[in-house]
Parts: sequence; structure tokens; C-alpha cells
Amino acid sequence: MGLRKKKTVEIKKRLPPNLTKNHIFIDSNVIIGNRVKIQDNVMIPHGVTLEDGVFVGPSVSFTNDKYPRSINPDGTLKSSEDWDVSETVVKYGASIGANATILCGVTLGEWCMVAAGAVVTKDVPAYTLVAGNPAKIVGPVNF
Repeated sequence: MGLRKKKTVEIKKRLPPNLTKNHIFIDSNVIIGNRVKIQDNVMIPHGVTLEDGVFVGPSVSFTNDKYPRSINPDGTLKSSEDWDVSETVVKYGASIGANATILCGVTLGEWCMVAAGAVVTKDVPAYTLVAGNPAKIVGPVNF
């Protein structure tokens, strides 16, 4: 399978083959910075920005719709005009652990860490470790 992307993805630099794995889907209107590492089974939807140096662990889930529905109240199928994209920004050097879920409309601060399995519903400050469901601040990230 490998890396699949739509036409309007902005990748700042061609990703070396060892930085991308299998079953990765990158939707349109996604920005991926330099030196980004994306592991297996990740779908990056429309409206997500991954700044330089971001790590996305295996099976991380991003969302882009705060109120997902398949149909309108009258029963007609929703189209792209029927919803608003809520953008998500993952700042420089941030790391997201395996199976974390990042709800749309949040910003993950520089060098923050999201623990494996965490569900992020709010912004994460820079240099902070979050864990749990919903994700809560556990402590600072020190180098």
C-alpha cells in the first residue's frame, strides 16, 4: 500500500522512504513539514498541519469535523458544503504516541508529548506531557 495522498497536499520536502510506513493516507489540504515521521495506519484528514520535526505514532487518529453526520435533517446526503473543517495544528517537535486520538480544532504545542492511547480534546501547551481520556496534563517535558 504505502503512502497515498490527494493532489493538494503540501509536503515541504520529499519524505525519505524510511520515514513513512504502510497504510498511510494523507487527504487534500494537509501541510506536512520537514523531518516528520509518520508510522503505520495513520489517516491525516483535510485541515491538519504537521510542522517540522513532528512524530506521529502508529494508528494515531485525527478528526476534522466537530459535528459529524452522514445526512442532513431532511435525509439528504451531506456534501462538502454542509460542514466546516476544524483545523488542527501540531507544532514543531511534538510527539503523538500510538493509538492516540486528536479531536479537531486543537493545537499541540512545541515539543509536547501525547501519551499512547490519549484522547486530546483541548489545546496542549508547549513542553507538556498529556495522557488519559480525556487527555490531562501529567507534567513537563524535560530534555
